[in-house]
Amino acid sequence: MTESNKSLKKREKKELTPKQKKVMNVINWVATALCIVLIVFALVVAIFTIASTSDEEFRLSRFGKTVYMVVASDSMSPTFDKDDMIISTEYDYKTDGELKVGQVITFRVRTGVLNTHRIVKIERREGTNEPIYITRGDHQDHSWQDAVAELNKPESERNNDIIGNIDSQKVYPHNVVATWGSADGVSATEGKVLKGVGAFTNWIQDAEQGRTRFFCVVVLPLILLFVIYAFILVRTLVIAKLENERKAKAEAVVTVDSLSDEEKRRLAQEYLASLAQNLENPPANNDNADDATAQEGNDTIGEPPTE
Repeated sequence: MTESNKSLKKREKKELTPKQKKVMNVINWVATALCIVLIVFALVVAIFTIASTSDEEFRLSRFGKTVYMVVASDSMSPTFDKDDMIISTEYDYKTDGELKVGQVITFRVRTGVLNTHRIVKIERREGTNEPIYITRGDHQDHSWQDAVAELNKPESERNNDIIGNIDSQKVYPHNVVATWGSADGVSATEGKVLKGVGAFTNWIQDAEQGRTRFFCVVVLPLILLFVIYAFILVRTLVIAKLENERKAKAEAVVTVDSLSDEEKRRLAQEYLASLAQNLENPPANNDNADDATAQEGNDTIGEPPTE
């Protein structure tokens, strides 16, 4: 068996079957999708972490007027629960106007501490007519609409069991940080909630181990992906270069098998014609050499030996 045949058989053994090729394509697509998801996840976590560190007072993630806040308790359950992330809108009492009953608001309780409850009554500050918001959490036995109805009654007629636990501290407009959803005084529209996302946010933004966790979850995966894709890129470039060199060599060497039948017949005819021409007209150098040899033979025979 020739070396070319051995090489051909060896190459055939290495080639994948159609089924194997299909499986490899599926694996490649899945791996690519996972890499994309990991990259997007790492970038989102990095963006939210950087955005939260820019808020020195409350460490809230702000993007324009959109505020992402993690729920710290179940006081608003079942509207949203602890460790959920609510997507609120930043509130400025000077430009955004007065709020309505039923609106869910996030407000300052004290320095560095926020609370999120629903407005159930609006009182007026004496002398200025400035609104004062009375709030209550939704985690009560009765709905907030029932609480509003009871609070509109005279104090002597109110049912405190229906009212539930309202905030003893009155909320002034300048203490309101953000609003969630919307309300018109009678009904309310809920805002957007990312269920359970807050638990991961708190974990990665931990005061003591936040930097280590951020490196392990965000920075390290991005470094590994960069190394992997750099290796794949170099490998692809090397394979492409070798393939181009192989094609160039294959194009430079023309074998008989690569010729068509017409080209084979033409080459055969040209070769036979060349042989016939050589037989009819031998090369001149060979004829002269034969004549010279014959002449030397004749001279030797005709001369007598010399003593």
